[in-house]
Order: sequence, then C-alpha cells, then structure tokens
Amino acid sequence: MGKKVTLKDIAEDSGLSISTVSRALARTGKISRENEKKIFESAQRLNYPLAIVDTPIELRKNVNIALVTHFYTGEFFSSLFHGFDEATAGGSSNIRLLSVANSSDTAIEIVAGLKRNNFDAAVVFLPEFTEKDYRDLLKAVPANFPLVSAAPIVNPVLDTVTFDHYRGGFLVAEHLMERGYQKLGIIIGPQSKSEALLRKNGFLDYVAASDQLKVVWDFKGDYSVESGMQAYKAYKQYTDKPDAIFCSNDDVAMGFTHAAVRDGVEIPGNVAIAGFDDLPKCEYFTPSLTSVYTPYTLLGKKVIELIHERLRDSKKSHIGYTSLIPVTLSVRESTAPFASSRSRIKLSNKQ
Repeated sequence: MGKKVTLKDIAEDSGLSISTVSRALARTGKISRENEKKIFESAQRLNYPLAIVDTPIELRKNVNIALVTHFYTGEFFSSLFHGFDEATAGGSSNIRLLSVANSSDTAIEIVAGLKRNNFDAAVVFLPEFTEKDYRDLLKAVPANFPLVSAAPIVNPVLDTVTFDHYRGGFLVAEHLMERGYQKLGIIIGPQSKSEALLRKNGFLDYVAASDQLKVVWDFKGDYSVESGMQAYKAYKQYTDKPDAIFCSNDDVAMGFTHAAVRDGVEIPGNVAIAGFDDLPKCEYFTPSLTSVYTPYTLLGKKVIELIHERLRDSKKSHIGYTSLIPVTLSVRESTAPFASSRSRIKLSNKQ
C-alpha cells in the first residue's frame, strides 16, 4: 500500500502553504485562480482523493450528467439520446440515460437524489410536467446542482433549452402554401404537452395570416402510430377533405399514411402529409416523409454548455432562461407540388 497523500505533500509539490491548500480544496476563502489551478493539478498528480463535485469544472476529468426522461419504445427517444451522446464526444462530459418509467420513486425523487449518486448535473426531458411539478423539482434539488429542461415550459420557471416548435409548425404551413395546397388539415398532439400546442399554434397562425389558406379539418390525437390510424378513420368519414395534413409528429404521420395507403389512398396524390421530428425512418418510409428537422446533437451541445456555465457559477438562480434551437424542414415525396400530384392521379386512373 502506497503512502497516504496529505495536504503537506500537496503544499510542498505546489510551493504554497498548507493553509492555502486547505482553503482551496475545501473551496473556502479567497484564492487566486492561478493558485487554485496549481493546487488541484498537484492533488490530481499525487492521487489525492478529491471530491469530484468540489473540483473546479475546468479541472475535472469527467462531468457526469443524467438525462432523465420517461423512456418509451421508439425511434424518437433513441435519436434524442444519440444526439446527447454525440454532443459529449471529445469532451469531459459523460451522459447517462435514466428512465423514470418503471421506478417506484417519482421523477422528482429520482432527480433530487442524483447528487448523492455522484452526478454533477441533470437534463430533464419530461414534457408531461406542469409548472407546479417544475417548482416542486427546484425545491427538492440542492441549490448548487445544475438542472436544465430540454422540454418547453409555458411558464419557464426552470432554465430551458428546446427546439423552436412554433417555428416548425409555421414552416410546414408555409411549405404547403408554396406547393399549391390551400385546404389544410391538422392532427393535433396531446394538449397537455407544451410542444404540441406550440406546433399547432405556429401552423394555425400562419394559416390565419394568409388569404389563400384555410383549415377545413382537424383531429385531436397523441403521438402514437395508433393515433394516426384513428385520425385516418375520421378523415375518411369527413366530406370536405383537406388536400394536405400537418401531423403532430412522425409516428402520427406514418400511422395515418399506413392506414390510408392500405385503403387505396394515394399520398401525395389524394392528400399530402407532413410530420415533425424528422426521424431517420422518414427517409426510408414509402412515400418518404416531409418532416420538421430537429437537430438533437445541437440541442445536446447547447444544454451541456449551459450546464458547464452553471457548474462554474453555482450561485446563479433560475430566471426562466430559454434558448430556442432552430429547426428546418426536410422536404420529401409526401408533399409533392399540388398540380403534379394531381396529374399523377389522372394518369393512374386512365391506366
């Protein structure tokens, strides 16, 4: 067994006094950044047992971050985690996925216990949380434990980095107008989730501001493939059918398309379809699906940047800071121009 490293050893190695070393390691008193850096580098070199959470952020070999969510089966959650995992490549941050789905503890209890389990910070992606849930979470978590939400909050009591969901809905409506579609429909996501409302509002606001567009059909659903299939049943019974439909996410769009195509409906020949999230399967679906592209890796990078800022200044309180990650539209076969899609239908009917 090697000799136990003491404060005296660090003092001799760094050329500073034992009292200065003690204050630096305990993070008490005023010490210059230069001397603090010298002391912690010496402690690491001598293998002194440092408490990770007390080590300055710029001197840590690893920063352990939890991504806390209600994990469901499907491509969305794997894409979300993959983006965060890519965002940590080559840096000091480690990301670990924690699902609250099957735990006997509540999500708030899980997050509140992360610091005791050697996590330095947490990202919460819990779209089902209400304002009260977020306020209760802030009360339960240690004040110096960085916490960021990756889901939009109507009243952002917790600092948030999220996609510009409103802009995404806006872009879809703009695209459909440019493609020549005028009679539109929308399959709305779960009303309890802020991002579903933002997507809907962006779409409807663009329509309301246009003299050319009108919404003739809507359906209230959720984010599941089954919801898209149910939406198709309602669409089928509706007389004044839309020429194009905006779906709240890709699974809903694919559920609608699957049911429609099996029933002999041509997409985009009879109705154009656009989704949201631009999951990898959109490109390989038939027809390939137009969808709002959400850059998960950029989201992860911006979240981690904010967490590192919080680790450098643990006294900062939450002020409702919100950073919106820009989105774009990936245009594919499912929203071909109105005139050309109708001409294909006529050709197929003649045959």
